[in-house]
Amino acid sequence: MSDIDHDAAEAAIQTFSFKAPESYDRRKAIVRLTSNERGQTAVHCLGQGGENNLHYHAGVDITWMVLKGRARFYGPEDVVRGEFGPHEGILIPAGARYWFESCGKDDLELLQIKTFHKGRGTDKRIDAAPRDYDLQAGASHFEAAKAS
Repeated sequence: MSDIDHDAAEAAIQTFSFKAPESYDRRKAIVRLTSNERGQTAVHCLGQGGENNLHYHAGVDITWMVLKGRARFYGPEDVVRGEFGPHEGILIPAGARYWFESCGKDDLELLQIKTFHKGRGTDKRIDAAPRDYDLQAGASHFEAAKAS
């Protein structure tokens, strides 16, 4: 006999669809796709000039894959970790400092897959350099647009 609760697992299935915002008044919008105690998925949409600051995540590994546009990822002291186009990406382990920017002529759409580390709690984003962009306002703006 299996110790897996199939009914509970099947009740937790999540479906989603992605549609990029037609416009947004910030440099970044975040479209949440799925979430549970083990991970989250989202798409980050960045317009021209979209970037973030040097930071790290204490409790999650993050896989990034470009869906549209081009992204350049950096480490400390602006060391380039890689430049990626559609269907290419990078894995950033928990604790690794990084930042990224949109570097192509098109807006950037990045698939983000977070995998939580057991025993480390939820995702904790820690700035390693000052922010010049209010990430929460950008995310909140898009969440409101998504709901309408």
